[in-house]
Amino acid sequence: MKGKLRTFAVLGCAAVCALSFTACSGGKCTELGKPAEAKPLIYSDYTESFTAFKGKAEDFATRFASGVYEDYTGNTNFTVSPVSVFTALSLAAECAGGDTRGELLSALGVTYNELQANFPTFYRSLIRDSKSTVVNLTNSIWVNEGTPVKQECINTLSDTFYSYSYAADFLHDNVNANKAIRKFVKDQTKGVIDHEFELSRETLFTLINTLYLKAIWNPYGRDLPMTKDAYTFTAKDGTTTSKKLVQGDYNFGKAYETEKYSAFYTQTSNGFKLKFLLPKGGYSVDEVFTAENLATVNAIKDYDSFDEENDIAYKTRCFFPEYKCSYEGDLVPVLQEKFGITTAFGEGCDFSTLTDEPCYCSEVKHVTNLVVDKKGIEGAAVTYIAGAGAAAPIETVYADFILDRAFGFIITDNNNVTLFSGVVNNI
Repeated sequence: MKGKLRTFAVLGCAAVCALSFTACSGGKCTELGKPAEAKPLIYSDYTESFTAFKGKAEDFATRFASGVYEDYTGNTNFTVSPVSVFTALSLAAECAGGDTRGELLSALGVTYNELQANFPTFYRSLIRDSKSTVVNLTNSIWVNEGTPVKQECINTLSDTFYSYSYAADFLHDNVNANKAIRKFVKDQTKGVIDHEFELSRETLFTLINTLYLKAIWNPYGRDLPMTKDAYTFTAKDGTTTSKKLVQGDYNFGKAYETEKYSAFYTQTSNGFKLKFLLPKGGYSVDEVFTAENLATVNAIKDYDSFDEENDIAYKTRCFFPEYKCSYEGDLVPVLQEKFGITTAFGEGCDFSTLTDEPCYCSEVKHVTNLVVDKKGIEGAAVTYIAGAGAAAPIETVYADFILDRAFGFIITDNNNVTLFSGVVNNI
């Protein structure tokens, strides 16, 4: 029987508990390998090669977020986690061979040598663990018991991609194999993502990436204040809601202005940024949430903070609504039509670097859930691929950037890597 390779992604608001397993409880599996130690970055890690790789990951992020949103027909709030999908496809590229690997690498926008050389640094650059900020990225591969796999690939997944490796009996003990994966994901998301993945008995292997983000606005954990007065928020469909907004802190700079939208940001205590794209009158959020605009806004490093000629400093604060975003959909059309991944979904599928068993990808799903409120930002992701300064100026100008209508957003870490991107259509 031909094994089915299915790709599944889930994102949920959660916390991650990093665990080391010797065996699975609450489900049956056996540990085959542990991830290498992800050491903190040092100055010499920030090479030109890594900088270029990170830029390519960001190019993927803008193309992916806008590509998925182009086909999104709902009026609810929307978000995806490009870095989780980028990581999952990277794991798949390592396991693949031939045209399948070539298509996956082309979608990622990197060569195999670039992926091998830079993914470890990219992975380590994302990890955070402090009182104010936690980012945890966990990779794993789950192989059906009895499926012949190549140890060299398992070793590379451990050493280069920091992946756990497990064996589970999907064919003869499918219930307990699924329970083991469910528990793994539940543990990584601290019980918030408790999902039954229902991997079939035909499953040959499963690749899982989990991402967790939690960042607070200030180092003491105090909530940001709400505005004294309520503001009228105009949703995508034209309906209005009266709500008090979260009052962000002042940051240096003034809003970036274009004909169609304006942009500014607020940031957490550890420098993670929530960047806003606010459509101007006569334009919709659908018109401004494009790959080009996302790339432009994410590349801004100075919002004209100082006018040295006139000795003026500019400071702006964002007033933004508390919101939740989610998404659930099939990514196969996007990956096929906009990223050129086709062989993985048919007879030409090649995962020969991992196993010589025939397999193909039958499903790619992405499910997200994100919360932004007066406390901070919290979100988690699990992607699952299954086989089957200067002196102060004299004057300071203060301004408010008010998010009072449907808008787009980008959440980046302090290395400017996009963790989440989406649209708030209503509150």
